[in-house]
Amino acid sequence: MQDNIVKLALDIGNAKIKLILGELSTEGLKLKVLDYVEVQSEGIKRSIVEDSDLLEKSLKKALNELQERNAKDFFKVSLGISSDRIVSKTDHATLDFEEKEITAKDMYNLIDEVKRSLLSEDEVVIEQEAYNVRVNSSGILKNPIGQVGKNIQGDIHLITIKKSEIEKMIEVVNKVGLEVEDIYLNASASAKATLDQEDKQMGVALIDIGEGATDIAIYKNDKIIYTKSLSIGGMHFINDISYLKQIPKKEAKEILEKLRKKEYSNGVIKVGEKEFKIDDIKNIIDARTGDLISFINKTIEESGFNGYLGKGLAFTGGAVAIDEIFSKVGNKMECAVRKVSPFPMRGLENVNPSMSTVIGILLNKLEYEFKKRNEKIVEEDKVVVEKEEVVEEHIVSQEKIDTIFLQEDFEEDFEKEEEETTGAIHKIKKWISNFI
Repeated sequence: MQDNIVKLALDIGNAKIKLILGELSTEGLKLKVLDYVEVQSEGIKRSIVEDSDLLEKSLKKALNELQERNAKDFFKVSLGISSDRIVSKTDHATLDFEEKEITAKDMYNLIDEVKRSLLSEDEVVIEQEAYNVRVNSSGILKNPIGQVGKNIQGDIHLITIKKSEIEKMIEVVNKVGLEVEDIYLNASASAKATLDQEDKQMGVALIDIGEGATDIAIYKNDKIIYTKSLSIGGMHFINDISYLKQIPKKEAKEILEKLRKKEYSNGVIKVGEKEFKIDDIKNIIDARTGDLISFINKTIEESGFNGYLGKGLAFTGGAVAIDEIFSKVGNKMECAVRKVSPFPMRGLENVNPSMSTVIGILLNKLEYEFKKRNEKIVEEDKVVVEKEEVVEEHIVSQEKIDTIFLQEDFEEDFEKEEEETTGAIHKIKKWISNFI
């Protein structure tokens, strides 16, 4: 029996570093969070490493806490990436060939065609998506593999970043003894943790307002079709309050925290011996949310899907916990808005929107590992079937023992193999619904 899948996910935010350890059962039916650690992050601003030593120290603190509590060392991690330097690129490509059955390799070649034309040498692809795929100029196909045709065409969406933008982050992670085995886009990770298939199918913009950045991922027909980030988040509201009220950032942060918890009376928030009018604080918040509103509207316009988002806007991230921020943004939007939190998970208490990214990274990694394991099982089963076919040919060629092998017996076994393979694929498609 194979072991359960155990993986570690990391979100290095501008205010907090989050590590989450999760386990998925062999059959993909049970998911459990084994541990969760959250510490203050230092040495990073606007998602850029400014002081690698300070950031390393913060990450080491989180990792040590995790290792001590679990009495074991960890060596690999999946990392989330956010940056206003992340770029969405889309292009149309066509691949011609002699008439044949379309294979997965043809899809890879179609994507590679676009990569060759759009990517520079110093860029890496974080995510890629193919949509509007057609064979022989047919109607749009959800899955062209297995169709017969002379060409395949489609729109290829690449989400990229320059290598230099992530090298410092990876270097810091390596210094604490962790190997980065996968990199995920923060925006799509948050979507993984908060949105269901209906949201992504009908069209939705997932907006994650974190401490130092706001990430947007736009989905339609179950595909991510556009993404963008802006270096504005919760800490910018703190900076504004600190500057305009001439107070330390610590006090400004306390004001926002009390606003979030509604710890005020008679229109006044008290911090120590000082008093601040709520209306003044709201006016400061309003000025900054104007930038957010402009960014959201502009991003949706750029995507070309304005008016096609049937499920409207879904907000997550630590800053949406402050009603004054969420309400201001929501009231200025021309479509439905709502807050979304990560799906509840066994072993993790007090789940809140600030955890969306790290939970999504974990879900993405566990799903990938589960699919990879099942594909390996299916491939091994295929090899077994091929070996049986070779044995059949060998036996049939020997007239003296021709009656030992019965064709109907082979067909019965093959049908059983097919049923088991189909069952594995079904599990892959349905696995996530089993642990929510």
